[in-house]
Amino acid sequence: MTERDTYLEALQRFAGDLRMVQQVEASMQTRGVTFTADHYELLLATYLGARELDGAQRLFDQMAREGVTPPASVRWDVALSTARAGRTAQALALLDELHAEGIEPEARHAHGVLSVYLGAGRYPAARAVLRQMAQRGEAATPTEYERLLQDCLDRRAIKDTRSVIELMLDVDRQPPPGLATELIAMIARAGHTDRALDLLERLRSAGVELPGDVHTELLLAHAKAGDADAAVRALEAMRAAGTEPTSFHRNAVLQARLAAGDVDGAWSDALALAADGRIPSGANLESLIDVSLGAGRRAAASGVLDWMLILGVPVPPAKAAEIMSRHLRAGELDTAWTLFEELTARGVPADRRVARDLVERLVRAQRIDEALGLLDRLRAAGTLTHGRHYGPLLQGLVAGKRGEEAVALLERLLSEGVQPTSADASKLLGVLIKSKEHERAGALIGALQDAGVSVDEPTYRELMWAHARAGQPEPAQRVFDQMVAAGITPDERHQKALEWAKGETPRRLGEAAGGEASPEPAAAPSSESASEPAAAPSSQSAEPEPAAEPETASEPAAAPSSQSAPSSESDSVPAPAESKPAEPRPAAGRGGAPPPRAFAHDRDHRSIGKPARGRFPILHARFATGGPRFPPLAGIPGRGRHPRVPRVRTATVRRAPASRARSTAGAASGRPAPPRSGAGGDRAGPPGPHM
Repeated sequence: MTERDTYLEALQRFAGDLRMVQQVEASMQTRGVTFTADHYELLLATYLGARELDGAQRLFDQMAREGVTPPASVRWDVALSTARAGRTAQALALLDELHAEGIEPEARHAHGVLSVYLGAGRYPAARAVLRQMAQRGEAATPTEYERLLQDCLDRRAIKDTRSVIELMLDVDRQPPPGLATELIAMIARAGHTDRALDLLERLRSAGVELPGDVHTELLLAHAKAGDADAAVRALEAMRAAGTEPTSFHRNAVLQARLAAGDVDGAWSDALALAADGRIPSGANLESLIDVSLGAGRRAAASGVLDWMLILGVPVPPAKAAEIMSRHLRAGELDTAWTLFEELTARGVPADRRVARDLVERLVRAQRIDEALGLLDRLRAAGTLTHGRHYGPLLQGLVAGKRGEEAVALLERLLSEGVQPTSADASKLLGVLIKSKEHERAGALIGALQDAGVSVDEPTYRELMWAHARAGQPEPAQRVFDQMVAAGITPDERHQKALEWAKGETPRRLGEAAGGEASPEPAAAPSSESASEPAAAPSSQSAEPEPAAEPETASEPAAAPSSQSAPSSESDSVPAPAESKPAEPRPAAGRGGAPPPRAFAHDRDHRSIGKPARGRFPILHARFATGGPRFPPLAGIPGRGRHPRVPRVRTATVRRAPASRARSTAGAASGRPAPPRSGAGGDRAGPPGPHM
């Protein structure tokens, strides 16, 4: 036997004894003996067995310098020993090298490698090792299987769950029933009820006894998916397995019908529950309201509310508001109001929108007193606290000829600190002005200003003119000051009202300011002429004029004064101040209609006594002198009217007989009346501007 064989035999004899192996290694190094692969293998096995990783690493480095490749089994041993020594990162690096080289672990290393991967959380690599073990018919420990299944459950990995369970069943290993139930429930809750049922059947065929909870989980999954038929089948399977369904399970079937929108089936199951002494869940009752409203069954939805009140189930305010709104839109005011009263009495918070709609509907139904009582209760409860909520009620009182009550309510609101809207306040002030309660209107304006409520400009102006017509300058000035204090800029209309109130504006034509007669008044016409003025020459009897007079603003000074107002004596236009009689002019309008007796117009219908001469001097002069009512449009003779002048209401004047008109015209002109033309004759005189 050679010396070399002697060292190999010594290493084999002392295998597992690190001290003796180290002495043999030292002797070989002293004598210069060359280390072979067999020597290294025995040395590494001893070092690794003693967990002397530094010595093992030294031997690996020496083998690399000498070009000796260690066997694969030795490398797996080194990796596992490194992992057992707590050097997980270094062990994983060695395992990755082996995996990259395509070297699979041997049977004696498989459990160790699987443990290393599971400890490091490398579940994909662990499943790969488990698959290799299953191919060789090797099984892992129950703990290792549970760790792999728990990882699938945490990640909700449906494919990996089925894969691990199949690997277990291939080697006659069964998953724990509780964990298997959780896995089936996880798959069902994810909406994959078919795959959950398939896994359930696979486990049952393998003899795995599952608890009854698995049927509950499947039933809930079918209910969530809205598959009522599958939910019913799951319920029957539960009964077949010896488990009696509870209210929870039957509510799950009801949930499935509700999710599918089956209103008839849902009501059938709900009534069956009630007949068996059981109640639907609160969530199912709310869903029953939704499907009933979706089917247009308002009475059924209201019945669910009654059911909830009887059973003591909390009523969701949003659902109750939706039901009452549907009744109101359908014109069922009494039903909605009854529900509102009953729900609020049971402590259900009132919905502001529904409460406001109830008040408005009561007002429209002419049930003003009921609306007022309801609104006061809602304000006390803090539901409708703003002044705008009283707007429909105030308008309803005014429309119902109960303006005094509306004003009293407005005053009460102001005293209680409730601010009405500006539109409502202005409208009620108009009611007071029309009823000639001017002082009360002024006091109410002051109260509104103190409360920070604005009043519109037309209301101020109307009240000013009311005082002006009554000849009350001080109240008119007071209203004017209130308007200015409110930030409204006055204009000439307000100034004219003040002038009228102070008597600075003539009340009648030909009257000076202050009501005194003008220095040279024109001769007033007699009562006969006032009621029956001389008719203007008709289209057949009028005498031709030499030439048409220019229609300018400088026509005869016969226009009325700058202010026109109703008078108790006479509204007729006075004759011109000149002594010689004026020649007759064509009548204004079509067909020889007589001219109006006065002209006073303003752009705002609420203005009174606005001087017309300042705005339309030409038209004013034509009205006074009997000229045409409106000048024709430029370029279109005899067509249309003045585009910026509104229609003016004219006074009705009776015509004089034709014979009298001809004689009057002749006497006025000093010429004999022209002969009367026959039927269908030519017009006597030039055509008017509108012909």
